Amino acid sequence: MKIFRGCFVLIFILFLSSIPALADDKSLERQPALPQEHVRKLKRIASFIAAELQRRPVKSVTVEDFTDFYKRPSVTGTRMAREFSRQLAALGDKKFMVVEAGAEAIVAGTLVPFKDGGKWKLDIKVVSADKGKIITTYTGILKKAKTVKK
Repeated sequence: MKIFRGCFVLIFILFLSSIPALADDKSLERQPALPQEHVRKLKRIASFIAAELQRRPVKSVTVEDFTDFYKRPSVTGTRMAREFSRQLAALGDKKFMVVEAGAEAIVAGTLVPFKDGGKWKLDIKVVSADKGKIITTYTGILKKAKTVKK
C-alpha cells in the first residue's frame, strides 16, 4: 500500500510539473496591449452588464479571469478580464463597486476560439454569490487582431 501511495504521489508531482504555470502580473505586462477594437467591445458589454446590475440591489461585483472551454485561465483571458473589470468599475459609479473578493455578484467569462482561428466566442455570466442565481448573461463574438496570439 505504501508503494502504491508513493507511486501515486510521484506521478501526481510529475503531472503538476508538466502543466505550465499560470501567468503572473509581469508576464501580462510584457504582452502587447489589447487592440482598441477589443477594448471598445468590452466597454459596450460592460455598459450592458452595468445597466443590469444597477437595476438590482447589488453593491459589489468581482470579475474572475476569463477561462477557456475547459475552465483553464489563459493570458489573453486574464488580460480581457482585467480590461472588462476596469470598464465595469468606471461605469459602476455610486451604485456598485468592483472588488477583488467578497462580492455580492461574480462575473465569470469563457473565451473560446472558433475552429478557423479568426474569432473568439465570449460568454459572460453574472451570478449572485449567495444564491447562485444568474443575474444576467452576454454572448458575443470578437475578431482576433493581428497583435493577439492564440
